[in-house]
Amino acid sequence: MRTGGDAAGDTIAPAVRLLDAVLADAIRAEASDLHFEPDRGGLRIRMRVDGHLHDLASPPASLVPALLTRVRLLARADLAERRLPQDGRFTFAGPDGERVDVRAAFLPVARGEKIALRLLHHGGAAPTLGDIGMPLRERRRFEAALARSNGLVLVAGPTGSGKSTTLYAAIAALRGPTRSVVSVEDPVELDVEGVSQVPIDDDVGRSFSAVLRALLRQDPDVLMVGEIRDAESARIACRAALTGHLVLTSVHASDTREALLRLPEMGVADYLIDATLSLVIAQRLVRRLCIHCRVMTAWSGRTEARRFFERARVGFPEAMPAASGCSRCNGSGYRGRIGLFEIAGGEDDAPAPFSPGSLGAAGLVHVLGGRTTLEEVLAHCPWPGDECTAPFDESDEEGRA
Repeated sequence: MRTGGDAAGDTIAPAVRLLDAVLADAIRAEASDLHFEPDRGGLRIRMRVDGHLHDLASPPASLVPALLTRVRLLARADLAERRLPQDGRFTFAGPDGERVDVRAAFLPVARGEKIALRLLHHGGAAPTLGDIGMPLRERRRFEAALARSNGLVLVAGPTGSGKSTTLYAAIAALRGPTRSVVSVEDPVELDVEGVSQVPIDDDVGRSFSAVLRALLRQDPDVLMVGEIRDAESARIACRAALTGHLVLTSVHASDTREALLRLPEMGVADYLIDATLSLVIAQRLVRRLCIHCRVMTAWSGRTEARRFFERARVGFPEAMPAASGCSRCNGSGYRGRIGLFEIAGGEDDAPAPFSPGSLGAAGLVHVLGGRTTLEEVLAHCPWPGDECTAPFDESDEEGRA
């Protein structure tokens, strides 16, 4: 499971063994990221688990230079260039033999260099639509949009909200012997069998817009664009959807309303949006309560919490779930995450009108079901709108366990 020391046995450099141990600990904890940050006390190492950062033991000061150099070597970064940001990647074999791709980002800071490592856990197979935790009613609307031969499906949310997982689940469902499925990504995070995936490389001129234009000449049926970042890419994606392609993409936006505003802000004509946009999905990830130590507590009810329930038109309960903490969740009270989804459009097979629900109200369903806490929902979700109604039938539990 080592990162590849040049020697064997006891002669492996201490910095190599240290990096191996840090990466292995992060993988066991199912961390998504590792941060190496210089500070006054030396080097601070933190890992992000379920969206939250946790400190690891700091390495001895004598090992810090060799440790950082080891990361640079593995990522094939320029060892002589310390003034500019750089990116790189390498592969690590985890404690159980799992192959983990590691994306490395190097950033000069006041006390040296900050390194962020993104850990891409492949798990051997692409996720399915059933894996992402979308409630049954919303999943059926998603599947109906994916069944169309053309149109634009837009997935919205901040960084780390699970947009890429949703897109991968969609193209995994669409691949097959009768369809040509292609993608353009920065970078390719998961190797999906049966999909032609193109990584972006701006250094050689392989930009999103350039690849998009080229892919349209490849006779695709389904086109997945990892993220819409500029006006030209947005216009090309919409025109592809208009000319008989099913286009799946993502955009940074807080909810479906903001996502609907992003395309006009990028200069996409209203007629293109009206003619192509089939479905908008906004999503969030909130921490799941540990099933071994979760508790129910009586709530007198803060004003803020009561207003959140009122805006979602959900009755305020006498007791709500709370995090406790045990050895199985490392004392956090949480283990794993839950997807929350808000969907606009896709009804009666028509692109409009768009009538969004609410991410906040979706979160309250999980609060009432004892799966997460109100604090998590308040921290990650926009407030329900005044027009929001309770979005789910409580008897419909599929996709929410």
